[in-house]
Amino acid sequence: MNLKQIMQKKVVTLNPDASIRDAAKKMKDYRIGYLLVTNGESIKGCLTDRDIVLWLASGKDPDATRINSIMQTSVVTAQPDLDVFDASKLMARKKIRRLPVVEGNKLIGLVSVSDLASVIEEEVDNFFHVEEAYQI
Repeated sequence: MNLKQIMQKKVVTLNPDASIRDAAKKMKDYRIGYLLVTNGESIKGCLTDRDIVLWLASGKDPDATRINSIMQTSVVTAQPDLDVFDASKLMARKKIRRLPVVEGNKLIGLVSVSDLASVIEEEVDNFFHVEEAYQI
């Protein structure tokens, strides 16, 4: 199974010029802790709720600061045909919980650890059922 079969196609994004308050409000409204920062369909960075909390502790104004000043600019991405097991290894190696899916430079989806967990659990269960069938 590959990422294009399990990815979330609706991805919440925000422009790099948005304020920290805009980002926090969007996270609250969509009940998420992660935003991709895009300029059109191209990924420029990402922002987590943890990034906002760490920044907020500095006491700066959330309306005056743009997310491009605190976003993570190095975003690990994957192609839609990447196998889910390979994606899980990549995410573990890079210590990330979300993996944007891109074709060329175009954002087409997002896969989270929880998306992978349910699929991998099902694949492992299927494997053991096949193994049991051959042991009879």
